[in-house]
Amino acid sequence: MSSKIGLILSMFFVVIFFVLGMDLIMVQTAYSDLDAKSTTISYLIANEGYIDDSFINDINNKYKVKLIYKGPVSPMFGEDVIFCLQKTIKPLILSNKPMTLQIERSTIIGYYG
Repeated sequence: MSSKIGLILSMFFVVIFFVLGMDLIMVQTAYSDLDAKSTTISYLIANEGYIDDSFINDINNKYKVKLIYKGPVSPMFGEDVIFCLQKTIKPLILSNKPMTLQIERSTIIGYYG
């Protein structure tokens, strides 16, 4: 009888750890996706040579991320541009509220081309 109760209790912990592992995999997948998108967006910024509101809106709509520009209003050729990308995920047990992943990347205007 006690071994059956122990089995039931241990299965509860196995399920909890399985869900925690799923959350960690989901966070890592979202981070990898955000990193891949940042490489593409970095290339687009370097190629275009400017960042304005319509460019930011296009990126936000196309890639389903939030682009935060942290640089000069009109960057010059060869200037370093810093930007952040944010994505919100909803984990199962890591947090009750949605989590925001944010990465900060930089690119050089005119590097490609």
